[in-house]
Amino acid sequence: MESAWELWESFWVAGVRRGAAVRRFDGELLSTRIAFDDGVGAPLASESEVWLSDNRETWSRLRYRQEPGGLRASADRAGAGLGVDTLPTSGEFLLLSRLAGSGERSASYRRVDEARPEFPAAPAEIRRRPAEGIDLLAGRSVLAERFDVVAGGLRVAMHWAFDGAIVRSAWGGALLFACRSEADALYGLNPRMGDFLRHGFGEPRP
Repeated sequence: MESAWELWESFWVAGVRRGAAVRRFDGELLSTRIAFDDGVGAPLASESEVWLSDNRETWSRLRYRQEPGGLRASADRAGAGLGVDTLPTSGEFLLLSRLAGSGERSASYRRVDEARPEFPAAPAEIRRRPAEGIDLLAGRSVLAERFDVVAGGLRVAMHWAFDGAIVRSAWGGALLFACRSEADALYGLNPRMGDFLRHGFGEPRP
């Protein structure tokens, strides 16, 4: 079983801190919560939960919720006829972390849109790229390996790893920076964002 871990990230758009994210993994469940404000008064919160199978070799079920809008989705992998080679969107962070800590060049899978799991899974791959200089928070710069996430023939995300740990990510027009602590990630944000990121929507486990 993999070790439990927690990662807090600061969420930036166009050079402005807009929110934060937290990923938690306990060896069985990966939860990902994101909260941000788009700058025009429309805060958004999303929570995804991906449970691994008993043998930890694939996933077993997922649940997703986004507000405002009341978007909810859930899926049982076997019941939905999804193969063991599939992976929900947020679940690919586990695959990315394993790849970053190994010497492998790439990892292939089929990407499930966790907000719309009924859609066909797209052929996807995480590809290791050469190291490049990147800027982090507080004026830090490091030489980090880049990992491209390609799905359906399009690059949908980029991640950078330093010493085997993900330190920066880019997707959907946002940049996320790994933070040393919860306090660093939540600094200057609306306290309601912090409450959501700590506790989520408060729905009981299925």
